[in-house]
Amino acid sequence: MDLSEEQKAGLMELQALQQQLQSVLMQKQQLQAASAEFDRALEAVKAQPQGKFYRFAGAVLVPRDAASLEKELSEEKQLASSRIESFSKFEEKLRQRASEVQKKLEKPAARNG
Repeated sequence: MDLSEEQKAGLMELQALQQQLQSVLMQKQQLQAASAEFDRALEAVKAQPQGKFYRFAGAVLVPRDAASLEKELSEEKQLASSRIESFSKFEEKLRQRASEVQKKLEKPAARNG
């Protein structure tokens, strides 16, 4: 069965959408892992408010007091959460578009079958 140019273009678009979706899901998963790590770090800081803490600044460890470290971690967690939300919205748009393209590709096949 030969595919029309429209069907070939649809298949190429569907493949591109699937690749984009896979990339978005990987990035989202990485952010979710980072967010969980921020949670664990925040718990450790809150558990020992008078403890000594160090943070990497490039390749160097620098001392941080609990309050400033907690603030930094909270800000980074919030940023990660915002990015996760953005990726989720983009993921949904990609899924919707892929579904539309797939339905469009299935229509001619149903007519020909």
